[in-house]
Amino acid sequence: MKISDANLKIILNSRGEETLEVALNMDMFLAKASAPSGKSRGSYEAAVLEPPEAISKFENIKPQILNNDWQTQEEFDKFLISLGGANLMLVLSLAFARLKAKIENIELFQYINNISQIKIEKFTLPKPIFNIINGGVHSGQQDCKLEFQEFQVIPTVDDFALGLSIVKEGYRKLGEFLVEKFEKNQVLLGDEAGYSAPFQSNEEVLDILWDFINEHNYPLRIGLDLAASQFYNKEKLVYFVDGKEYSAEELKKYYLELIDRYQLISLEDPFEEEDFDSFTKLKEETKDILIIADDLTTTNPERLKIAIEKKAGNTILIKPNQIGTLSETLNVVKMAYENNWEVIVSHRSGETMDNFIADLAVGIGAWGLKAGAPGAPERLVKYERILEIREKI
Repeated sequence: MKISDANLKIILNSRGEETLEVALNMDMFLAKASAPSGKSRGSYEAAVLEPPEAISKFENIKPQILNNDWQTQEEFDKFLISLGGANLMLVLSLAFARLKAKIENIELFQYINNISQIKIEKFTLPKPIFNIINGGVHSGQQDCKLEFQEFQVIPTVDDFALGLSIVKEGYRKLGEFLVEKFEKNQVLLGDEAGYSAPFQSNEEVLDILWDFINEHNYPLRIGLDLAASQFYNKEKLVYFVDGKEYSAEELKKYYLELIDRYQLISLEDPFEEEDFDSFTKLKEETKDILIIADDLTTTNPERLKIAIEKKAGNTILIKPNQIGTLSETLNVVKMAYENNWEVIVSHRSGETMDNFIADLAVGIGAWGLKAGAPGAPERLVKYERILEIREKI
């Protein structure tokens, strides 16, 4: 495949920060892709380029992109890996995949599956994971005292459309409840469109969600993204939660209490990003709970290999911009599946209107798709793409 034209420009993400968008052309076909960015970033994520630097590098390599006859995704991605800059690699890799899918006249999720070496007898839809209350670095206001980063609800119904409609209704009603509880101007939207308010403790939010779900008889369960690296003190080797100091062992016991009290379905990054052993101990003492690695593994095969060897979890969060190219992302997914781990595909806090991750989640048969609260266009576009795919499969 010879690309006839390629153009890279700077756009703004959902936080108003500069990011990249690329457009690739081949004859009558056009494909675009843009790069999200995370505020809570794992130390082992691939390095990104400042957008002006990426533009400069792109102009230098543009002749190579246009002059080569690219046969496969893997060939194109290998070329990109030699360049560096995860955000630049990502937009080019994803746009190339979209272009190939169009040329082959197949859906993007089908193309992804075809090149993934992941056998799927029948395409299914991921479970939607909605971050409806934003804490930690995603809260966006100083009066919010939440250390835990995401308070999520996950539908237990199998029908994606029904789950989405239930959470849309619940999201609206929860907003009305919070406005009554606090003053209207104190209830804001955080980075991922979840509510942010002057909450004073993590358990206050868990109580609100637990009571809200049960009062309305919603078929929902609660999940947490702890992002524990954010409240870990490296000097004292302790975690600060709700004004208390916890050792890793004490924090594990606290999590077990929360799991039991609120019937939690998942815990993401419950310990800081180097503490594989605490992940392992927590997994050993839980059953039917997703112990999700994100900052621990950062869509990185070497980190995932360690986590698998240590049995430090059972689910990996997949964020393509952590590694850089689609091919590398799919290799990590394949490794996870070969070792009986579940996979959840995730957005980032600084998002764009690109909906690629929806097709990725379906194409690899992911357990879930984490795309934020159903209250901002850059989040909804991912869920709406799943609804489109639902009609096709």
